[in-house]
Amino acid sequence: MAQSIRFLRSCPSCHKSLQISIEHLGKDVVCHLCGAHFRASAVDASVAKPVDEFDLRVARLIQAADRQLEHYSGVAASRD
Repeated sequence: MAQSIRFLRSCPSCHKSLQISIEHLGKDVVCHLCGAHFRASAVDASVAKPVDEFDLRVARLIQAADRQLEHYSGVAASRD
């Protein structure tokens, strides 16, 4: 059985470090410890600290893209 690649992300509610499979990136997940629901992303905002202006600009672009994805997924769900 192939082993899934995982990344570390802390739960936004209980801050426990979790291992999340890359297959769950961009999807809603549930913390198995506290039950909090959140969207799995490779960037943990509480840990990631941009090093320079370029990194800061990239982080802002990624956050804007995440907001757009959330918006459009909500629009698509309301059409169903």
